[in-house]
Amino acid sequence: STTPYSKMKQISCIFLAFSICAAFLACGCANYRLAGTAVNLPFSSVYVSPVRNVSYAPQAAPLLTNAISKALMQVPDLRVAYQSEAQATLSTTIVNYEKIPIATKASDTALAASYRITATAVCTLTRSNGQVIFKDRPVKAFITVYTGPNNNLISNEYESMPVLMRELGDKVKDAVIGIW
Repeated sequence: STTPYSKMKQISCIFLAFSICAAFLACGCANYRLAGTAVNLPFSSVYVSPVRNVSYAPQAAPLLTNAISKALMQVPDLRVAYQSEAQATLSTTIVNYEKIPIATKASDTALAASYRITATAVCTLTRSNGQVIFKDRPVKAFITVYTGPNNNLISNEYESMPVLMRELGDKVKDAVIGIW
C-alpha cells in the first residue's frame, strides 16, 4: 500500500527530474540564434566590391552587387561605405549557375514546363587590417522559372534574374551579419 509519505516522495522526484530537464534545456538554448541574426560585428562599415561572375548567369554581376548593397543597408548597425572609409571589404564571385527541369508539359513530356535555377557564389570578408573573417564561404539561392504557354524560357529567365540575385544577396547579407 502507498503511504502519503511515499506519494510525496514520488511527486518530489518527478518535480526534481522535470527541473533538471528544464535547466539543461535552458542552458542548451541560451546561445541559440537563428541564421541571419546579427551578432556584434567586429566592424561597423563594409565596402561591397563589384561582384565577379565566372558562371553562365546572364547579367548577374551588377544585379548581385546592387542586391548585396541594398540588403546590407537594411542592417541597423552596419553601413555600406567607400573602400577608403570601410572597416571591412566583401568580395563575392558567382561560381555556378544551373538550370534543372523540374516539371514537364502535359502535352509533351520531352519539354520542360518549369526549371529550378540555382546560383552559387563564394564570399570573402576581410577587415581593413588584412584579417580574414571568412574566406570563400559558399552561398546558394534558387528560384523556379516557368516556360509559359510559348515555351519561352529565355525571356522568363531574364525577367527572373533580379529575383534570384535578390535572394542570393539576402543570403550573402546573412553570411556577413551572422558570423559564427
